[in-house]
Amino acid sequence: MFIELHLMTNDPEVLRAMARMGYVAAASITRVRDEEDSGLLVMRKVQGPRRGGWGQFTVSYVVGNNRYALNKYITNDRVDVVTILPGREYPSRRQLAIMEGEGKYIELVLLPFLRMGLVNDLVKVASDVMDYSTRAVLSLGVGSMGDLKNPMDAAALLGMLTGDRGYWVRAVKDNPMALVVDSIYRSGVCS
Repeated sequence: MFIELHLMTNDPEVLRAMARMGYVAAASITRVRDEEDSGLLVMRKVQGPRRGGWGQFTVSYVVGNNRYALNKYITNDRVDVVTILPGREYPSRRQLAIMEGEGKYIELVLLPFLRMGLVNDLVKVASDVMDYSTRAVLSLGVGSMGDLKNPMDAAALLGMLTGDRGYWVRAVKDNPMALVVDSIYRSGVCS
């Protein structure tokens, strides 16, 4: 039962393949269409604090690659998750500790690091996240059929790079569902 939080496509073929691989939901960073035949719940992932009414269920996120800008969001109740993508800066250890205290989830998006050859950055960020957060979420960053991987393989890769496979298995299996449930309750869809 997997969840992809950084889906970059709404291609029906990709959505059906994800459903067959055991994904139950995905948060799209682009416009969401109803794909009735995919069998996959596709939510909206909205960058920054939510504005106005709720409409449909969303996961609100900020990209954590600017430490100064991140400071104003890590204590914002309307932000569900801080997404880490390749960049010049990554959240500091102090910021990660504050996010943990605030109950924020931290999403590490794997494939952009690998595509850009930033394995050392990935190892450093993943190690810092392991040290300071119990709420890590591992996303692939699926944009095409070629990006589809079993999330357990991604967990195994990060386990090999950081030395703790169990942490990343929990990040794949437990925390995405916890994030979705927390976000649903925060949005007022359920009470």
